[in-house]
Amino acid sequence: MKRQHIVMAVLFVACALVLVFTNHSQDDSIVEAAPHAAAAPSTSVSSAAPGVRATTGVVTILSVRAREDRTGSGAHPLFNTLMLAPPLPSAAPAQADVPPLPSTPPMPFTYIGKQQSAGHWEVYLARGDDTLIVHDQMLIDGDYRVDSIAPPNMTLVYLPLKLVQTLDIGNAD
Repeated sequence: MKRQHIVMAVLFVACALVLVFTNHSQDDSIVEAAPHAAAAPSTSVSSAAPGVRATTGVVTILSVRAREDRTGSGAHPLFNTLMLAPPLPSAAPAQADVPPLPSTPPMPFTYIGKQQSAGHWEVYLARGDDTLIVHDQMLIDGDYRVDSIAPPNMTLVYLPLKLVQTLDIGNAD
């Protein structure tokens, strides 16, 4: 066995021995608060904390107040801290109609293949029964522009909405 396994086994046995030989009996006696002998018992409510009545050494709770009552209107409920920044306005009014974002039409091209010639890529695409050979910065029917050809992706821009689409063309192999 390795040294690490031996050390872990020794620690496991030591923990087991501690659990076996320690006293696990529970002390069921109830502990009650006793008045502090050095302090003089106070009968006046004004000297005690608010909401607490101290009479002849016995402390009783008069009432429990809500946190909002204790913190005031300008305080943050957590840690009783004062918030200096004004509250943020709501994101948008409920009655305001937000126009939907323009969506790009589905890609009309299907990737067929690619070839590198003279250091430039040409990609073969199919649209219906037509086959297109495209290069960098080429316009396709005035709707799409080939932005870049960098395998494994080809980036096209849909010109009417100026939205970018990518087409997976595989690795450069």
